[in-house]
Amino acid sequence: MGQTHKILIADSDFAFAKACQNHLENLGYAVVIAHAYAQAADELADPAISTVIVDGGLNGGGAIALMKMVALRPSSLGEGWPRFILTTADPTVELAIEALRASAVDLLIKPFAMAALDVPLALIREMRAKAARTESVDDKLSTLTGEIRLLGSLLQNQAGHAAAPVDVPASMRTNPDAALLRKLIRAESTRAMAIGGKALGDPAWNILLDLILASLEDRKVAVSSACIVAGVATTTALRLITRMVDDGVLMRVPDESDGRRHFLAIEPTVERALKSYIADLADL
Repeated sequence: MGQTHKILIADSDFAFAKACQNHLENLGYAVVIAHAYAQAADELADPAISTVIVDGGLNGGGAIALMKMVALRPSSLGEGWPRFILTTADPTVELAIEALRASAVDLLIKPFAMAALDVPLALIREMRAKAARTESVDDKLSTLTGEIRLLGSLLQNQAGHAAAPVDVPASMRTNPDAALLRKLIRAESTRAMAIGGKALGDPAWNILLDLILASLEDRKVAVSSACIVAGVATTTALRLITRMVDDGVLMRVPDESDGRRHFLAIEPTVERALKSYIADLADL
């Protein structure tokens, strides 16, 4: 299978842990074993561990403690990594509720055939791949916002050197056509629908297009609306918006009628640059 991540087996039952290890290694996983809570906690310092198969009776509550510890710590793949598969020979309602609260992927009742691990492991692989794709998107968005910020800085520097004559294109002195913006926005939506709703576009670009159109139409855009326009998960959209604000691409504008709410706007220098770019598209 060629897995590049590890599985931690945290179980005080030596025979079970060994049988589990043999099955997982036959599937191509790298495996480490811990027979006590402290040892398991130490092993979890390894960022390559994507999955923990832990016995509910580990050190009298250690399994839940491990899950809660992981839930609170940062990870390159976001919250809640690694994922947990809880096993137990003594199933109780209380344990099931604790596992649910700790976001365990599955609860397996001992004894069970080792093949029972295959389904939750496949689910975790899918979850990990999705999390990795999200990180990749975030990296690309960071690059985009950096480029936009650089463009704004260059324009600002040009504006600061008044003595140097600058040949300003006509499009820099006019706003783009709102109809053109609507076509661009519609094209992004149509492209996603053509492949079953899967996003091929750029969430940052979707937000910027909508904010420019809002500027032309003299309307305000709430943060929640921008998240919807982005076309990605709300948490991803919020991280993107925060990053763009920090990078000086977007601004949060307080709602004068409701102090709890903010609107979004593009930083003026960046907005002028983007309007110029979009206006030039009409000539292509």
